[in-house]
Amino acid sequence: MKNFLTLCKIECIQIAKSMLYYLFIACLILFYITQMGEYNGVTKPKPGAQSYGFTYSTEERLMMEMTTKGLLQEFFDNQYKTYPFGFLKNVVLSEKKQEKIGEIIEDITGYEISELRIKWEEKNNQIQEDALKNGTMIMANQLDLEIAPLDSISFQEFCSQMEQIDELIGGGSDYQTEKIKTSAYVPKTYEQALSEYEELIKEDGIGNAYARQFCDYMGILLAILPVFLAVSRGLRDRRAKAVQVIDSKQAASSCIILSRYLSTIVMALLPLLLLAISPTLQTQYSMKAVGQSENFFTLIRVVLWWLTPTILLTVSVGFFFTELTKSASAILVQGIWWFLSINSNQGSLTGMVGFNLIPRFNSFGNYNIYQEVLPELIRNRVMYTAIAILLIVLTIGIYHWRRKGGSLSHGALRINRKNQL
Repeated sequence: MKNFLTLCKIECIQIAKSMLYYLFIACLILFYITQMGEYNGVTKPKPGAQSYGFTYSTEERLMMEMTTKGLLQEFFDNQYKTYPFGFLKNVVLSEKKQEKIGEIIEDITGYEISELRIKWEEKNNQIQEDALKNGTMIMANQLDLEIAPLDSISFQEFCSQMEQIDELIGGGSDYQTEKIKTSAYVPKTYEQALSEYEELIKEDGIGNAYARQFCDYMGILLAILPVFLAVSRGLRDRRAKAVQVIDSKQAASSCIILSRYLSTIVMALLPLLLLAISPTLQTQYSMKAVGQSENFFTLIRVVLWWLTPTILLTVSVGFFFTELTKSASAILVQGIWWFLSINSNQGSLTGMVGFNLIPRFNSFGNYNIYQEVLPELIRNRVMYTAIAILLIVLTIGIYHWRRKGGSLSHGALRINRKNQL
């Protein structure tokens, strides 16, 4: 045990001396500052306020109407917003594809495209005249037509038509069924806002709500960045030509690999926990301001159980493939996995779990949604922890085989007889 702790201490010191580690920390801090910004606290809604924000409606007819308005705007501009790689991309379609989308629009609205174009131009001219008269700017999405789908079209038929449009655009658009289900937003009432506030303060807790959003953002980086630390550690001995020296040590293979593995995980978690201190103090203050109390370690506890499995898996992939191939192939493997995980969240980013390495909860509050997905989230985290453990056990096996003089040739384990003499 003493030998293991000594190795862990040495590994942590080596990581702390690495320039790569400080780049890792810089990325976490920069992402946190740019994405989460400042914590603005929580205030109780007051009667008679001008606005209480918006909430999503589950009314299918409203979803259809909102989607149709957005489609008409994009059709006449021939500028379609898509997110095929998780980032915004504006798509301009060919005349042939525009004609096909026009036919679908005619089917769902009952209007000829020529009629809709006249209405669109009239609306556009009216907005421009008003802007010139009042000296105001034309805001994005200000131009919409009050055109609704035909009453005879069901929600399922509508979604089927929209999926055809999404295919023509190239995927990742607002016309996927999952996106349509989150397209209808309506103003919150005072009663709704008050109910959400009471739920946040008395049942959920500001620290819990903030922690979920914190984990959502940090999970994106922690599903890819730790693999660089793992690969760097795996290749360090090879670069230094110190393999024979290490292999001659009396320490067991499991002791060597686990000390490297746990040290990498601890050093990856350390800046994350330090980042969580400031919002922890702020959420504590907010809870006291409304007469409630909250455990100081609430945010840190959520961060640990939510994000640790992601780090475990990412580091395990780094160690396993580096030891297996003696190359940086783990970065490519994890990069592909990260890319697929990011792009699998094409629906709502609140409560998206499934088998995704990066569970999403990109909102503050929504305690009812969290309660619904919590069992699924726990299964997800347990599953990835188990996979991480399996990979590191396999890594120990491969490392031990190499120490005994074994080699990997054409995908098979072989004994190097020369090393056994």
